[in-house]
Amino acid sequence: CTWCSVLFPPCGVHKCARQPASATLCRTYGTIPGIPGLPGQPGSDGKDGENGPKGEQGKEEAAGPSGHSEEWRGDRGVPGAPGQPGKVGPIGIPGIMGLPEPGDYKVTFKSGFSAARSISSFPRREQPIRFDRILTNEQEHYENRYGRFTCRVPGTYYFTYHVTSRGNLCLNIKKGQGRGERVVTFCDYVHNSFQVTTGGVVLKMAMNESVWLEPTEKNSLVGLEGSDSIFSGFLIFPEA
Repeated sequence: CTWCSVLFPPCGVHKCARQPASATLCRTYGTIPGIPGLPGQPGSDGKDGENGPKGEQGKEEAAGPSGHSEEWRGDRGVPGAPGQPGKVGPIGIPGIMGLPEPGDYKVTFKSGFSAARSISSFPRREQPIRFDRILTNEQEHYENRYGRFTCRVPGTYYFTYHVTSRGNLCLNIKKGQGRGERVVTFCDYVHNSFQVTTGGVVLKMAMNESVWLEPTEKNSLVGLEGSDSIFSGFLIFPEA
């Protein structure tokens, strides 16, 4: 043993024959195991090893059967709430022009009248002549009580009269509101005989304007059966 050799050198060097006790002790301790030492500190980690070789590619297996989605479909859900209105889209391009078709005459503007005078007495000077017997009164724009036509459809109209007289006769066609204003005057002069006098004019009428006939002091107009006197008017075309 190491520590025995230090304390007691081998017999050959120190002549163990002279020292029998020491030699005996040396031989005796040389056969006994020493006390185990304390565990040493763990060593440091070793270096990473090199990558191993790439393995072989696995075998490709057949695809499994497809699932049955219909068997797992649930019931239809409750409809959701309506979404918010979207933004207004851009204006589209104009469409192609349609084919021409006839218009509906029922929706066009209408206005017209014709009335006769059945009153036998002479009309009063500078007063509207009453043509009291209605022949035609489209849209009821003529008032036979006052002998006036009142415009309800602005536009261009034609007015005319055919009257029987016995003597001199002068008639004014007047237009406007209230007393109005004279537009034209027609006169015929004859003594003690019947005659038929006619006149007409085209007028542009505004809303609520009226037209009527009015005699001057020469007012021999009569209203007799067989010798009718009539006043008429109608819309030519409405205002654009």
